[in-house]
Amino acid sequence: MKQRRKISFDAETDHYLIDYMNKHHIRYPGDAIARICREHQTLKDETQETPKQIVPVSSVGEMVEAISEKINQLIETERLFLRNEWFCMEESMKRSMVEVFEQVEEKQAAKRGELVATFLERYNK
Repeated sequence: MKQRRKISFDAETDHYLIDYMNKHHIRYPGDAIARICREHQTLKDETQETPKQIVPVSSVGEMVEAISEKINQLIETERLFLRNEWFCMEESMKRSMVEVFEQVEEKQAAKRGELVATFLERYNK
């Protein structure tokens, strides 16, 4: 579920956001801000895990276990990232489709109005 917020940025932050949206082909500022926040959280989580990685490993079995655990963490992080990207892409496609359907409906309503006007004009003659 999304939350609506009214926010203000300084010019430098606004330029950064626009550049980020262009670089990553993101259409809406809210999606870009959400992605930046997710990236920040991922980076924060990774830096908190760093002290655990420095612990010396004494045996080959422990080394294999530590490596496999790190690989599993990386795969999970990538899976979550891809899931979030997929969700953002779906939402963007939904918005685009709704806009297209609204435009088509407006054009059809205009054509129906023209037909009714033509019919009434001929009927009055």
